[in-house]
Amino acid sequence: MVGFRRPGVQIVSTFLLLIAAGAVLLDRYGFAGHPGGLAAAFMATSAVCVTGLSVVDVGTGLTFRGQVILLLLIQAGGLGLLTISNFILLSVRGRMGAAGAAGTRDVFGALYATPPAKVLCGVILFTAAAEGAGAACLAARFAADYPARKALWLGVFHSISAFCNAGFSPFPDSLSRYQADPVVNAVVMALVVAGGMGFVVAVDLVEQARARLAGRRRRLSFHSRFVLRLTAGLVACGAALFLAFEWDNPAFHQSWGIKCLEAAFLSVMARTAGFNTVPTGQLTNMSLLVLMVLMFVGASPGSTGGGVKTTTLGVVGALVRARLRNRPRPEALGRSIPFEVVSKALGVVVLYAAVVLLAMTVLQATEFGEVPHVASRGLFLEHLFEVMSAVGTVGLSTGVTGQLSEAGRVVLMACMFTGRIGPLVLVSSLVGERPRLFYTYPEEDLMVG
Repeated sequence: MVGFRRPGVQIVSTFLLLIAAGAVLLDRYGFAGHPGGLAAAFMATSAVCVTGLSVVDVGTGLTFRGQVILLLLIQAGGLGLLTISNFILLSVRGRMGAAGAAGTRDVFGALYATPPAKVLCGVILFTAAAEGAGAACLAARFAADYPARKALWLGVFHSISAFCNAGFSPFPDSLSRYQADPVVNAVVMALVVAGGMGFVVAVDLVEQARARLAGRRRRLSFHSRFVLRLTAGLVACGAALFLAFEWDNPAFHQSWGIKCLEAAFLSVMARTAGFNTVPTGQLTNMSLLVLMVLMFVGASPGSTGGGVKTTTLGVVGALVRARLRNRPRPEALGRSIPFEVVSKALGVVVLYAAVVLLAMTVLQATEFGEVPHVASRGLFLEHLFEVMSAVGTVGLSTGVTGQLSEAGRVVLMACMFTGRIGPLVLVSSLVGERPRLFYTYPEEDLMVG
């Protein structure tokens, strides 16, 4: 019981219980056919971890009741990490010692400094407003193509799936049928960005808007400005690269304006959402590599998305720039970044890279065993893409997920789970709380690079 009080253990346990309950419900009530218990567990894991990888077609393989169960799992998984975190903080923060408080700060990051009740209320209100507005806009658009009741359901499903960065769609071709529709593209992109920028940033933006309406000047926090600039930069760079690599691709629309829309949509979705208007398997290898980089980066801290997070990329980039400019400390937006933050960022990158490497090794063993590479040629990139998509909780796929063996699907399930809760949280739940030591060993120099 003492170990269960640790925040990391509570988060891991809660997510495992959600997945188990979802798998039972889907297996018993959700499928139109009988795909088996592993398929139910895979779909439940993908929904709770807001990934979007699927081994059955959501529109035809699930009954309406199954789609409702899936959507509830997406909502619970998307918001669960933050709501659970806040309940834990409310119940144990006042009783923690110094070591426990330091460990909780590592788990919850910027949310630790904000009153849990305020964050919880803000999460619920912001989520309801964003998903409600998105559902209304999408339902109004879908009403032109479907009966009112189905249009409303499609609007609600896609709105929740987009805001939670899940990427599930009842359409068999995701959103390809709306490839050139500016309304659907714009609404889905707005929902994905809103869910992926982090609730701390969202609350900060709302507070700034209130201050301006009241005639007061209020500056966004350093964290919010850092996140917003990184998000805009990643989306712009990704879109520019996709335009360059896919300009002559027949899968893209012929109109240059729609090409730009498709490139922007792909760039936003690669950051952990997983919807697509162009089949991923029809993209060039260059674009697949760019997608994998964006999937590895993911969303921002305190959001519904996964990945190493935008701020981690920004901190590592600031470190590299500081070394190139011979500056003593990493800097960004006129501020110095503490070395403790830099150390944590590097640790996150190394852990995520280790997870990808381990998962890829195991997946090759489960799918090919000791088969020579020449016999498996053509699938290595696809498997790496699936692993990156699972670890980043993105959901984009080149189409090989359903072709994996049962052992291979278990590997992807483990990737999705690790990517959703984060390697740091998983490790903290396994090794337990360690007191901070205040002594150091003598320094020695090393040659590196």
